[in-house]
Amino acid sequence: MNRTLRLAAGVAFACACAALTTAASAGAALQEGNPAPPIKVIKWLKGSPVNSFEKGKLYVVEFWATWCGPCRQSIPHLTELAKKYQGKVTVVGVNAFENPQAKDASYVADVAKFVTDMGDKMNYNVAVDGPEGTMASTWMRAANQNGIPTAFVVDRQSRIAWIGHPMMGLDEVLGQEVADKYDVAAAAKKRAAEADQQNALQTAMSSLGQLMAQGKNTEALAQLDKLITAYPAMKVSFLGIKYHILTTTDPAAALKLARSLSANEAKDNPMLLNELAWQMVDPAGKFPNADYDLALSMAKRAADLTKQGDAAIMDTLACAYFKKGDTASAIATEKKALALADQGQYPDEVKKSMKSNLDLFNGVTHA
Repeated sequence: MNRTLRLAAGVAFACACAALTTAASAGAALQEGNPAPPIKVIKWLKGSPVNSFEKGKLYVVEFWATWCGPCRQSIPHLTELAKKYQGKVTVVGVNAFENPQAKDASYVADVAKFVTDMGDKMNYNVAVDGPEGTMASTWMRAANQNGIPTAFVVDRQSRIAWIGHPMMGLDEVLGQEVADKYDVAAAAKKRAAEADQQNALQTAMSSLGQLMAQGKNTEALAQLDKLITAYPAMKVSFLGIKYHILTTTDPAAALKLARSLSANEAKDNPMLLNELAWQMVDPAGKFPNADYDLALSMAKRAADLTKQGDAAIMDTLACAYFKKGDTASAIATEKKALALADQGQYPDEVKKSMKSNLDLFNGVTHA
């Protein structure tokens, strides 16, 4: 992926984080307190089919895809919740958006293999949405949810009780629901207020994106400082974007920020660590006086945090090895990245970039 796309991805990443920590818009067709839509999937891959919501029972319906790194991280957590609340909460994982361009259900076999390979790490009921995207439409789009993983809690009255990221608040909500202490009406009111805040944030992010696209870096950096003050919960994401800008405007300041982030806010954030490292080791990038020791350290940390299971992170690690002169490790790691990309059905553009990197490491030149 080239440098421009990576920079744009930084803004998209921050917007996605905002969506995960705030609400769907107040005008969404599906909100807390609404009846849960029916479950209409093409196939159940694991566990017992859940064809309807029984009154008096609690459910979690979570949306994911094999190519989604954060989804892979949340799967073991959902397994823990399913075990903790066994007999009290039914957990359902619905694979959606697996291949939006699919005209048939051929992708189901790949999803089934992924579920099988996960074994006990994915120990709850799992289904897959059909190529027509019924579940994606009636649940995700109806609730104005644009990012995965996203979880929906269905209460004992078969109503939507909560919508959000499975790693951000789900544990607390389930605990309250099991104890009959969760207030759906209060949650809906809170979500409406958060929606207003999200709309304001999206407006600010759109303005930031325009400044960056126009190369107005000084103004963009000033706006980022204001956003950090206004939205402290988004500080890490905004600092990641600040780093992107500084790599081209003030590399020394970018390195200082990367060192600080890697030791503090980004220490346990594999996605941000990966982006910090990538800016230094991107074969097509131009980061003067990059600290390759720091880049390799961050890339290794990101790979360890994801148990070497994320193709993009392994690609970055391979490039970091190459920049450090360890060609053998670079080649071996890039091969792992490509294997993961094939398993996760990554876009052809991404796999083409990885293959190009592997050729570079092997000394292959193209006319």
